[in-house]
Amino acid sequence: MVNKIITIKSIDILNQYLQTDEFKNHMRVSVSVFVQIFSSNRDVTWMNDLESALRIAMPTGVIAGVTTMGEIAAGRLLINTTVISFAFFEKTGVQGFLIKGDQGNASELGNSFLREIEMACPKIAGIMLLATPFTMNVTDFLRGFSSGRSGNYPVFGGGAGDYEAAQEPLIALNGNCTSTGVLAVVFLGDKIQIDMHTYLGWQPLSKEMIITETDGLWVKKIDDEPAFKVYHRYLDIQNDGDFFLNCLEFPLLLKRNGIQYAKVPMEVNEENAIKFIADLKEGETVCIGYGNPSVMIEKANDIQNRIQTVNPEAIFLYSCICRRFLLQSEVDLETRPFENIAPTSGFYTYGEIYSQGKSVMLLNATMVAVSMKEHNGEKRGEEKNGEEKKCESLEHQIAKPKPLDPFTSQHTRIISRLVKFIRVVTEELEIANTEARRLAERDYLTQAYNRMKAHEFIENEIKRCDRYGLEFSIIMLDMDHFKKVNDTYGHNLGDEILIQLVKLIALEIRTIDMLSRWGGEEFLIIMPMTASDGAKITAERIRIVVEQTEFTRGLRQTCSFGVTAYKKGESLETLIDRADKALYEAKIKGRNGVITK
Repeated sequence: MVNKIITIKSIDILNQYLQTDEFKNHMRVSVSVFVQIFSSNRDVTWMNDLESALRIAMPTGVIAGVTTMGEIAAGRLLINTTVISFAFFEKTGVQGFLIKGDQGNASELGNSFLREIEMACPKIAGIMLLATPFTMNVTDFLRGFSSGRSGNYPVFGGGAGDYEAAQEPLIALNGNCTSTGVLAVVFLGDKIQIDMHTYLGWQPLSKEMIITETDGLWVKKIDDEPAFKVYHRYLDIQNDGDFFLNCLEFPLLLKRNGIQYAKVPMEVNEENAIKFIADLKEGETVCIGYGNPSVMIEKANDIQNRIQTVNPEAIFLYSCICRRFLLQSEVDLETRPFENIAPTSGFYTYGEIYSQGKSVMLLNATMVAVSMKEHNGEKRGEEKNGEEKKCESLEHQIAKPKPLDPFTSQHTRIISRLVKFIRVVTEELEIANTEARRLAERDYLTQAYNRMKAHEFIENEIKRCDRYGLEFSIIMLDMDHFKKVNDTYGHNLGDEILIQLVKLIALEIRTIDMLSRWGGEEFLIIMPMTASDGAKITAERIRIVVEQTEFTRGLRQTCSFGVTAYKKGESLETLIDRADKALYEAKIKGRNGVITK
């Protein structure tokens, strides 16, 4: 395999390269050629003109094109140009497929697209996908694509971008262009090695929040407030035409199955809902994130070291536009070292495609690095006849990276320290808030929840039961003759008994139940998803445990219990009053008993 990268701004420069001896020699020994076009120009005519020029020189080549948010050549960012990567394979087959994304349900399209590919391609070594996340639900497409996979071959690629953020990207395969769809380039045979790596480098800045309402790709509410308010409150971002650009550096971070993901906002609507290219689910915990440049570069170095061990012949990078936006002029610090390993090209994407096992995902804010080599027994950098490769002296060829200026990375260092500072301050505030919340919710003496928190818990249970037709019960209990204990032995000993009682009860109830100190020696247990019969059994068990326990100084103690279940539509006050009456009845019947009403 030989990988050649050129940059052009006119068809004449492309034709100049296609007439060189270097190109002709590569074509002579290749069984297949794969060409990737990374272009800032989203004009269909430009893409078609490139394909026409290439087709004359390579009638059977597979030519894939994509519009970008920045082009990568020789590991460096280029802007407002077109990068063309030629992969000349000696032992690997290449085949292309294209599907329009407006032909039906995205998940079903993904599944049928995969079936078409796997039926036509018996020996799949890997698949590159280019898609249009702005104009179709690529997440659902990949979900369908994943569901039918028969092998664990690598799948990688990226989402087409648009410099003007007009959400009009373009992909092209062999002269067929579309602004809504997915193209696949399939690598065939067992003589090619494809390795993939990805990393994020984003870290949490804000407190954790809960996604509370969604509609497809739209997040409508976060912490029960319109989703846009989060970005407006924390970052002063406005609901205007610059929303996408202003949010690029601040994706929402979340964890699924222990893996951290970033989701970048696309747009905001009049209802202040925010659209993402990948789905977020109700109940998921998220926070606003920000990239840490030092972490990014450190992880890039780690990936580069791993890639170098396999001695690849080509490297392709699919890097989120967020990274370019964050690192600005220092973005090459992350990508340039790849060129020291193998010829490196790629583009800045809107969404990165990456497979884990049989699952293919649309990521955000990541870098996906893909290395390739053919198993041909030859060292990289040598021609088949053993002669050293000759480099044509064309003006459009890219110079090798120069040594880095040690003063150029100050921007990233400053940002990294600010991110660290903000994160530490945020963690300190979270700790302080957690402790303040604990003090506000707990009884100081026994550490059971206080009456105010119990009120809040019951109100939430009432809403849940009314909405879903569920049930819950409460147990009100009071220590018998406790005033006599305080009068005889003092309040300090009485306090010790109360603390011991709470510990006993905590062992007898479930983790979903709530124990609160209702007042003095009176306590309330709230039991979700429990009918009165179940609550009565729990109350009786607690009664027996208390009766059999030897408290401080060998004292014996009993409790009386009132049990009741919530009746749909009643108020909190009515529910509590019924439990209180049941407790009073237990008292007048001789104490140390359980009454249900």
